[in-house]
Amino acid sequence: MQGEIRHQPIVEKKDKEGCIMSSEERGRSSYLDLLITTLMEHEKNLDALIEKIEKISENLRSIYEEASKTEKTVAVKASALKEKAKTTTNEPDTLVYLKIQIDRPIDEVIRIIEAIKE
Repeated sequence: MQGEIRHQPIVEKKDKEGCIMSSEERGRSSYLDLLITTLMEHEKNLDALIEKIEKISENLRSIYEEASKTEKTVAVKASALKEKAKTTTNEPDTLVYLKIQIDRPIDEVIRIIEAIKE
């Protein structure tokens, strides 16, 4: 028995159709399985990120709408204040100082000024 060579049984792997796969094909198959698994995990992660981005987008939209409403309210209040300021400035609250040299009595000058006011 010295010259005998013992052979270990070769485990043959078969593909889906039942054909025997070579070691190169088995390696390629394992690589593709790993790639598919990895891509599926990435897809799950991307879906989760997209959901988070959609929530953020909805929150930003609602904040923008609230800010727009607030801005309109502020604009209305500002225009009301401006209108109120315009109505109050129509009243004569100004003081005018004139220095006039006239050779007339003060009573007569006062009557002239009152006539100009009217």
